[in-house]
Amino acid sequence: MTHLILAGHGSHLNADSSEPFHRLAAALRTSGDFDAVSVALWKEEPSLALALDAVTDPEVVVVPIFISTGYFTRTVVPREMRLDGPLTRRAGQRIRYTPPVGTHPRLADVIIERAREAGAGPADALVVLGHGTRRDSQSEKNVYAMADLVARRALFAECGVAFIDQEPGMLTMLERFRADRLFVVPLFIAEGWHVGETIPADLALDGPETRRGGRVVHYTPPVGTHPALAAVVRELAREALTAFPPSAASARPARPAPAPLPRVIGELRIEDGRVCGPGEPVRELPPDPEAVRRHVRIGEDGRYRPLPGARGLPGGWFVRTGEDCTAEAVVEAVYPLATVHERQARAGELRIVPLDEVLERQSGRYESARSLSGRGRRVLRDILCGRCIRTPAWPLSSLPAPGSPLPAPGSPPCPEACSVFVALAREAAAWERDGAEPAPVDPAIPFAAFEEPGNEIREAVLAAILEPAHPGAPA
Repeated sequence: MTHLILAGHGSHLNADSSEPFHRLAAALRTSGDFDAVSVALWKEEPSLALALDAVTDPEVVVVPIFISTGYFTRTVVPREMRLDGPLTRRAGQRIRYTPPVGTHPRLADVIIERAREAGAGPADALVVLGHGTRRDSQSEKNVYAMADLVARRALFAECGVAFIDQEPGMLTMLERFRADRLFVVPLFIAEGWHVGETIPADLALDGPETRRGGRVVHYTPPVGTHPALAAVVRELAREALTAFPPSAASARPARPAPAPLPRVIGELRIEDGRVCGPGEPVRELPPDPEAVRRHVRIGEDGRYRPLPGARGLPGGWFVRTGEDCTAEAVVEAVYPLATVHERQARAGELRIVPLDEVLERQSGRYESARSLSGRGRRVLRDILCGRCIRTPAWPLSSLPAPGSPLPAPGSPPCPEACSVFVALAREAAAWERDGAEPAPVDPAIPFAAFEEPGNEIREAVLAAILEPAHPGAPA
């Protein structure tokens, strides 16, 4: 029994950033090649660190949905998922970790298809547009490699590269390529901030087709949203399963019948034959957990909800449950891993990670979160976690004593601090170190834009940090 996990980045600020992963997972589920397909994300839930908590299949394949071999695929994904390399053996599972999708030669087919769909032909130039970075030389190598694979096909008059963040820059494309028509294919996974905003703005594009002095620039969607990416993922998984064949004895362990769900979980009500959001249930949603997940990503205030457990679910809806859309699946779509962790806590099997350990393993731009004081950590737990329906089971330092009380029914346990907490810890550490000016709260500022003056959580944390500590309080 093989479980496929798509490992990606996600975003605290852009609700659309992770949608390609979920669409890709849905397509791969219908293919029948895997017994189960799930998503794990660095900046969203279910997180990379906790995604394996829900996997009981003995054979697992993790495919990183990244464009290149770099910091995330070499450091972040293996660290967060506790992987040892291409094959990890743990607790009766064999977890395979593949190269990222962006390095597989079949991605060249996707690039070509994107250009052809936009009308590219033999007289035109194809430009593979990558991010690039001056911090990691590995980042550019795959962009050049993909452009080289496409160029070898001799399908276009010219084929080359351009970058956002390094040379050759994208602003010089019209000078470097001679063809009258340039087809720019973004080598990105999602239509996020760069593909949807910064690139069109910096290139002054009018849309998919922009005319410049008798020449035309065609700007295609990114490769990561093309349906053909599913074939690349399947090939990577097939290669990993060939290199490390499943055990002949592999079989999914029998899963006990799930315990009845509480009548209330967070802001959800479980009724006979349906799950209801807050308020009077007047709007019926399709009986599809994915439809429910998409619906609750935006709150009543119109803002993206990067912390699924945050109070403020959109209300007035319900979904009918049954064999094809169980109440547990709906709850998991709203609060990822909530029922899994509730069940593990009741069985005494919940893997709890202290906050010290979570912050100490951070690297890169989040390494500074380690310096947040003990008082600052308590403030963040009170303010951020106080807005969440989950109950922190994790302590600030050492593990809780055996027999510690379980969370109350309806408030699922949180076994380790989430990525939103870590992002806030990074900012709070800077506020403690350098100081910061409070500002009036602006409810229009995104929930997790903690660096922006006026963010509601920023202002609450600042007020608590700047308030003198009570005499005798721990530092």
